[in-house]
Amino acid sequence: MKILIYLWSALLLLSNVCSFQAEAARPNVVFIYADDWGYGDLSCHGHPGIKTPNLDQLAKEGVDYQQFTVCNPVCSPSRTAIMTGHFPARHRIHQAISGPEKNKSRGMPDWLDPELPHLPKMFQQAGYTTGHFGKWHLCGGGIEDAPLPTQYGYDESAVWTGPGKHVFNGVKLPDFDQDGAPHDEEAASYLSTAAVEHTLRFIKNAGNQPFFINLWLHETHHLVSATEADKAAYPDTPEPQRTYYSAVTRADKQIGRVLALLEELGKTENTIVVFSSDNGPENSHPNLGDKLYYSVGTTGGRKGRKRSLFMGGVGTPFIVRWPAKIPAGRVDDSTVVSGVDMYPTLLNAAGIDLPEGYQGDGENILAAWQGESFERSKPLFWEWQGNHTKEGNWPVYGMRKGDWQLLMDPHGERIELYDMSKDLLQQNNLADRKPDLVNQMVDQIRAWKATLPPSPPHTAVGLSGPPKKINPNRVKIFQTKDVDGDGVLSFEEYLGRSKDQKKAKEIFERFDDNHDGKLSQPEFVTPNG
Repeated sequence: MKILIYLWSALLLLSNVCSFQAEAARPNVVFIYADDWGYGDLSCHGHPGIKTPNLDQLAKEGVDYQQFTVCNPVCSPSRTAIMTGHFPARHRIHQAISGPEKNKSRGMPDWLDPELPHLPKMFQQAGYTTGHFGKWHLCGGGIEDAPLPTQYGYDESAVWTGPGKHVFNGVKLPDFDQDGAPHDEEAASYLSTAAVEHTLRFIKNAGNQPFFINLWLHETHHLVSATEADKAAYPDTPEPQRTYYSAVTRADKQIGRVLALLEELGKTENTIVVFSSDNGPENSHPNLGDKLYYSVGTTGGRKGRKRSLFMGGVGTPFIVRWPAKIPAGRVDDSTVVSGVDMYPTLLNAAGIDLPEGYQGDGENILAAWQGESFERSKPLFWEWQGNHTKEGNWPVYGMRKGDWQLLMDPHGERIELYDMSKDLLQQNNLADRKPDLVNQMVDQIRAWKATLPPSPPHTAVGLSGPPKKINPNRVKIFQTKDVDGDGVLSFEEYLGRSKDQKKAKEIFERFDDNHDGKLSQPEFVTPNG
């Protein structure tokens, strides 16, 4: 009898040891998401001036994917795709989530539904400790009843552009000791540093418990700013490049602090570190004093920028390192990877099952991470409902199927087709040579669109050639006045440097056909508006 008891005790002990080992073997995850950081803004991507030594080293120790794309060329929808594994249009999030009135006019919610099985929630339910530090923007600004990050599956959070604890709360920075917003020039230089302080503390406090962390940086969203200490790295670089380069290098230094702590704690080997950006670089403005004057990011030669479905707008850096599982030092220029793939891939890497009944738009690309051959079984789709005031912003829909990417306006009157295996810079439009493929892909885009919730019709000017009564000079004036690039003019933007506010107000109100307090491009450029 005693022998049986001893055997049973031994089996229980062995079971507990195996359980502990399985717990310990689960990888940690640090997902670093930059903001408006262009594909070309890395030394390892060929930038001639910017210094990014920590990200360059991360790429050497992992895999650098050159055909990664986000699922929308602006912030909120791009992040929605990462957290849900769904194309953001499925949740009616087409543009940056703003205040209630603007969200309503765009047919958008005021926040991303917290009841969805979000990525951090899945990790939390599997026993991970979870944290979100940095930008949020999954709800609109100034909305008092917006859900807190805890409702999305985070144990801890400290954010900006979102509810709950602010990123400057609970940290002490040697050179900055006050609250501030992302659009405050001084505060903008310290937002990511504060987020990293929270991240370092969170990692230390996690102990042996596996962790999932979102570290969402400020750089290089406007206001792009840098301290004199930051600028010391670029003494001979002229402005506005000096400030931009300094901001990027500062963010790279902060990322290096996280990587160094992982190494110090012996967690490097079994921690998945991902670095990417939510969309391409912002459109810069040439005049000193413009809030986008220092936004001089680069796409690495790719067409389009932020708010464009061309690769310059949706093709962003994507580096992943996991020494325990991923071979180091690869540059992958062929595997098609997308933001929606993060959900199934990270869960699979951690041994976590997908939610029961979950229907995602992404694919588990763990095999590709590990160097195995991988081909997508699902196409990728894009819909851009924002402004179309730049030539590179004309596409409303996009589709990637195999090597082919198709872009089209809302009516299918303007279509471009590219072989991405040979033409990543999208210089050679093959639509006229591949009519059968074009028709097939257009039908698939329309079929996909039919699966989405209803949304406002696209009314942007110039998608299929300018209407007959449009004054092209006023189009250019509109583009100049639209400083924040949101596709409408506030009265302040319309007024500009004019001193006659009374007269300007009268004209503004006369042009404002729908009396919503802002001017759309059609309202502004119509001669008799």
